[in-house]
Amino acid sequence: MKSHLKPLIALLAFALIATAGSAQSLKVGVVDMASLFDSHYKTAEKNIVFQEEQERVKAEIERLNGQGLALQEEAQGLAEQLNNPVLKDDAKALIEQDARTKVEEMQRKQQEMNALVQNSSESLKQRIMNFRTLLMDEISQVAQEVAKRQGITLLFDKSGPSLLGMPAVLYAEEGLEITAEVLAEINKDKPADAPDAPVAGPASSDSADTPTVSFPGN
Repeated sequence: MKSHLKPLIALLAFALIATAGSAQSLKVGVVDMASLFDSHYKTAEKNIVFQEEQERVKAEIERLNGQGLALQEEAQGLAEQLNNPVLKDDAKALIEQDARTKVEEMQRKQQEMNALVQNSSESLKQRIMNFRTLLMDEISQVAQEVAKRQGITLLFDKSGPSLLGMPAVLYAEEGLEITAEVLAEINKDKPADAPDAPVAGPASSDSADTPTVSFPGN
């Protein structure tokens, strides 16, 4: 009976030794992926592009809105002419037709403006999402390379919350973090004319800065 137990005991002992050895070789690292994304020179460059696009769309919306308001004023002027008691019926009919044309054109301007706001908003959101996904993948690869060079076998991202809403890493010694090293690596090829620091991120499509205008009187 005892002879049958010896191989099993030896196997368990070997497993315990192997587990202890693995635990001793484990080296944990911590990185802040959100901070790396915000501090990446490509983020600064892309934010400028997105903001310029927002300004272009805003200027176009203001142009359409100005045209619509001008049409409204013309329509109101025609409506006032209809109050002239000496105006003949045929003249009134022409004025009424002209006023209807102005109103219809004004409505088309508003529809064009609304479509521009919606389409540009959806396009910008998609472009931001695509950029974020690609850059985060790039940063992740660099973080892994830095971790491997330092002998780190397990790397945690401390920036995101857990499923319970708690920080992913509650505590880590300062020496475990490699964010600064990864930041230096991702920005080592930064062009000389690239922004030195990230500018404010592009506003979301439903923010107060997004122009949403409707013509008065509608």
